[in-house]
Amino acid sequence: MRVKDLMSTPVVVVPPITPVRDVARHMDYSGVGCVVVSEGRGVAGVVTDRDLAVRVLAQGGDGDTPVGQVMSEDPVVVRPEDEVEVAFDVFRHHAFRRLPVADEAGVVGMLTIDDLLLQIHQLTADLLTPVVKEISEPQHQSD
Repeated sequence: MRVKDLMSTPVVVVPPITPVRDVARHMDYSGVGCVVVSEGRGVAGVVTDRDLAVRVLAQGGDGDTPVGQVMSEDPVVVRPEDEVEVAFDVFRHHAFRRLPVADEAGVVGMLTIDDLLLQIHQLTADLLTPVVKEISEPQHQSD
């Protein structure tokens, strides 16, 4: 299975000059906790709702602070054609829960640990369904 099969789209992308107040509004409107910061096609950084709380509010910042000043720079990015195992490996070795997905054209999606967990649960259910069905059906006894 490939990353493109599990990633979420569309992704909220903002330029680094966007005030964090507007970023928070984008997050609220779109129901996301992470925004990609980009100029052009590349991924310059990501900012999460936690980043806004810790790096802006807790530091006495205001809503006019440009997101480029508080984003996490040069995030790890996966490609849509990568096998899902690549994403598992990245999550295993880093302390974050979201991965931007980008190709040569730019940002195309976001992959989260939740996406992977849902897939694991679906695969488990698919594997167990025939077993449960077999166990649930009455067994024929020969007399």
